[in-house]
Amino acid sequence: MGKTNCSWIGPEIPLSSEMFRAIKDELWLFLIPAGLAAILLGLFLEEMGFILRHIPTSRRKRLYLWILGMYPVFAFTSLIALYVPRSSSLCNFVASLYHSITLLKFMGLITDFFGGKTRMLAALSGKKLSPDPFPCCCCCCLPMMAINSSSHNWMMAAVLQLSVIRSILFFVTLVLWTDEQYEYGDVTSVTLNLYVNGIICVSTFLSFYGHLLFYKATKSALHGFGLRAKFICIVLVLILCGLQSGILETMGAFEVIPCTPPFSVLTRSQLIYHYCVIVEMFCIGLYARHTFRKLEPSVADEEPATHRREQKAVQTEDVQTSSLTSGCDRYAAANHGYSSDSEDSLCKIEHTPMDVFSFPAVKPKRPVDPGSPRHLACATVGDQELQDVTVV
Repeated sequence: MGKTNCSWIGPEIPLSSEMFRAIKDELWLFLIPAGLAAILLGLFLEEMGFILRHIPTSRRKRLYLWILGMYPVFAFTSLIALYVPRSSSLCNFVASLYHSITLLKFMGLITDFFGGKTRMLAALSGKKLSPDPFPCCCCCCLPMMAINSSSHNWMMAAVLQLSVIRSILFFVTLVLWTDEQYEYGDVTSVTLNLYVNGIICVSTFLSFYGHLLFYKATKSALHGFGLRAKFICIVLVLILCGLQSGILETMGAFEVIPCTPPFSVLTRSQLIYHYCVIVEMFCIGLYARHTFRKLEPSVADEEPATHRREQKAVQTEDVQTSSLTSGCDRYAAANHGYSSDSEDSLCKIEHTPMDVFSFPAVKPKRPVDPGSPRHLACATVGDQELQDVTVV
């Protein structure tokens, strides 16, 4: 398919200086994404302070910061590609690498909600999972899947294969583009672009399917964690950034995007893509801020502590009860008038006549004769000397 360069600038992808000369009359339109990216950065810094103050475990703090950092990273890489069009492929590669790490961190966050992989598999053991979650209803012919270590590994592989495949493809096409062996936006059968976009679309669908299975398997066991909202924040970025670029490039190749100066169709499709990414990341980032600022119950930390407190309280009560009961039993052996009523109190004592006890007789003291002689003496107690001590 032949391509027509309708640009006044000259090259298919202009330099940044040529770019700013072409948009000088509409510069305000390109300042809007810069303002949105700056707001996203400010929101991320505020979220960082909130997470560092309120999230108890250091591991979950790191996971939250990795995930929430995805939105300003995408916004600033797209902003650079918007102002420097020839850096578009490099910025897409950097954003793809960060997104690959974020997918792994999100799966780790769900595992951390359970308190680790072992506790997660123990909580989900014995459950069956339908392999046709909406909208992937085409897999209805597959049998029910048991949740175990093997199925968990398959779901993780389905999610993370996009990270590997997309990063490798972006790196290879970037190298080929620098050697002028690869041309973005060309969808003819003799170029790699059509096949690259097709492979990325299939890989994105498999990753989306793995996320759906993992979400459906864990949502019933994680009440109060806002798992659906967090899942939406991740999957929206996965779909938009995985498919949007290829769709716009294909639309430009088939001249769906108008070929009007000052930019060519390829440059215009890239500008539309990066402009849309900034606006989309701003909207999703606001929703993610609302979602991740909610404090969730800590399954890994609070349940064992509560169990320990309850166990300690039971042990203390048992010790106190056994001590009181043994004391009452000993008293009952010595006092026949003792009775115990466990419904009212631990130890109930009834009085009995005192004549049943044999007390030793006390000898009466000899009365002192007032006329008996008294003697004065001096005594020393410790370091103090006492005078006028009367001795009877």
